[in-house]
Amino acid sequence: MLSSKYQVKGVPTMILFKNGKQLWRQSGVVDKNSIVSIIKSHF
Repeated sequence: MLSSKYQVKGVPTMILFKNGKQLWRQSGVVDKNSIVSIIKSHF
């Protein structure tokens, strides 16, 4: 199960990957502006 593979213990959990490598992860609520900022800074 993917939740076990990535050690997801809480919902929601957001994990961003690039080329198969985990770049960022956050458990709990993240507001839209923060998500957009994080994506722009990593991609």
